[in-house]
This record gives sequence, structure tokens and C-alpha cells, in this order.
Amino acid sequence: MDTYHDLLCTPSPAGLAFQCEQGCGRLLVVDRGTGRMTVLGRGDPYALHRGGSPDVELSVSVDRA
Repeated sequence: MDTYHDLLCTPSPAGLAFQCEQGCGRLLVVDRGTGRMTVLGRGDPYALHRGGSPDVELSVSVDRA
């Protein structure tokens, strides 16, 4: 069974910041100009994180062996 965590989007000077609402520590920033994503806090490595904003959608893809 997969565990999903939701990311809450807030504007920041560096772009759009996404922080885990479940409080696991996942934090990432998406640059508005380039779309480049930088992970600042890894959080729970076993949870699948999802979220978005009107401008950006973060999707989860998982390859099962």
C-alpha cells in the first residue's frame, strides 16, 4: 500500500515553495522561469508526494520491478 503526502504550495522569492502538509520535512522549490525543481528537504523517502498550483502540477510516477 502506498502512502501519499500532500504538498502545500506557497509563493517565495525563489519561485514556488512546496512543503509537506503531513509534516515529514519534504520541501522543494520550483523556479518559475525555468521550471527547475530543487529539493531542500527530503522528508519521508517512502511517501509519494503530490500537489500543485494553478501554474505547476507535480505528479508521481513509480516504476515497480
